Amino acid sequence: MELLADIGSPDRRKEVAEYINAHPSDFDKVLDSIFTGTADDKMQVKQHILDLIDLLNSKLVIRVIERVITDSNARIRVRGLQAAYRTRIDSFNPQLVEILSNEQEEFEVRKWAVHILGSTDPRVYGRILRKTARDMREDMNLRKEAIFALTRVSDDETLGTLCALLGDPNVEIRMSGAWALSNMGIPESINCLLAALEDEYEGVRDWAIRGLRDMDDTKALQGLADAITRVPPTEQVRMIRLVIERRSEIILRAITELLGSEDIEVLRVAAWAIGVSPYPPAIPALTDLLKHQDEQVRSYAKTALARSGGIDSTDIHL
Repeated sequence: MELLADIGSPDRRKEVAEYINAHPSDFDKVLDSIFTGTADDKMQVKQHILDLIDLLNSKLVIRVIERVITDSNARIRVRGLQAAYRTRIDSFNPQLVEILSNEQEEFEVRKWAVHILGSTDPRVYGRILRKTARDMREDMNLRKEAIFALTRVSDDETLGTLCALLGDPNVEIRMSGAWALSNMGIPESINCLLAALEDEYEGVRDWAIRGLRDMDDTKALQGLADAITRVPPTEQVRMIRLVIERRSEIILRAITELLGSEDIEVLRVAAWAIGVSPYPPAIPALTDLLKHQDEQVRSYAKTALARSGGIDSTDIHL
């Protein structure tokens, strides 16, 4: 107890941890003394033990965590669960399922239970994670954490859950679902992400666009290209700025078609995009824009032409 009261410096913490590792039976007695009862009068000692936990051997870490996760103080429980997450200890998973199922438990405690279950054995605990993500009565933030954890599972059930969440009435859940599918990047999610392009909220659409853009899949890119041609001009501008990073011929062909748009902003961003990703087949359309009445359109078209090999760039400052 005297040693635990003085761990102010890193060197001192290392020294105390080495002593504890060498005297496990004495440390067990200390743990029994500190974590007995429900009073918080030994809070500082508990915090000090948790300050040392990353320096203890695996057996002692387990002994600490098994006491910490049932402590009466939520902050202590959270710190213990964070340590379990860092060390990927899965022996407490059955207890964590109970914690997650307890709607009266603190959010931070349940959140770390979600992430431990998702990181140690996501397939075994995928069902409870999917249930948490789908439950509209559940805390929205916890649902989002469950969605994040589900990105570690790429089975059909999880894909079905994430696709279903794209129709959730809560926009943040829809956006989280689109982000998760984008993060996973699996071809089976293409149809779901294409449907999400029609979501009324641009944050959902943006994640769907990124997900489709980053897949090395012709169907995904062609779906994006088709969407670009049929959405309103304001959406075309946003989509061009997001998809141009892909530098795909399918995408560049769609952008080239927009060089004939009647909307000034679409023309500007389309010409700018070809300047970012040179595309020689766009040269005829860009040449026509050199006579356009808008100065920015002409400037972007000239830059794009130079970079696509349509004019001599010697005298053009790019």
